[in-house]
Amino acid sequence: MQEGLSELSKRYSDEMLRLYGGRQDMQKEASGISAPEPPTPDPEPPTPDSEPPIPDPEPPIPGPEPEDYADPVLPEYIRPEPPQLPEEWAAQSAYEKANTAEGRLRVVAAAADSAFPVPGARVLIYTRIGEKRYLNYLLTTDANGETPTVVLPAPPADLSQVPENLTPYAVCEIEISARGFFPTQSLDVHVFAGVTTRQEFQLVPLPLNMTPEDVMELSPEGRSVDEEVD
Repeated sequence: MQEGLSELSKRYSDEMLRLYGGRQDMQKEASGISAPEPPTPDPEPPTPDSEPPIPDPEPPIPGPEPEDYADPVLPEYIRPEPPQLPEEWAAQSAYEKANTAEGRLRVVAAAADSAFPVPGARVLIYTRIGEKRYLNYLLTTDANGETPTVVLPAPPADLSQVPENLTPYAVCEIEISARGFFPTQSLDVHVFAGVTTRQEFQLVPLPLNMTPEDVMELSPEGRSVDEEVD
């Protein structure tokens, strides 16, 4: 019977040790002690491509307001002078402004009171602007002694109704020469806007004993009939 009590006492002790050990594990869990967490990795260093942030620009410091200064006075020898147009250009500009319309002109060369036309006559038509004259046309008469109809500048037709002293026409100069005839010219041929002017010349035949040199002396510009005009 004593052996049974010893065995029972031993079993009691083992059971108490088992229960006491389980109680300590439960207290550790309740106390909040957990397994250590893994360490966090370090942040990666910035790459060379990344640019540093640009700081905000500082506001400008207001300066003094500009003062009004007078224009400097230049000496006489360096003062700029306004450009001066040549008189020839000024005359051409005035002529173009005054003659904005167009007129027409036809020249007729005849002889013996218009009984015979003069074909092959050379006709030069000039416009005088200021002190110079300009060649507009170099023409030749046809079998009927007439030149083609040409166009020349003229003032507007409305000027003829203006009471002021304005010339309602343009003036041109004509020279005509033909083989076997005296050269002739007209320095006051009128050209009206919208009108075809027919200017007729009566050529006088040369005497049989007249030489070409005599004809050159009679020519208005000292040219022979066969000389080319530039």
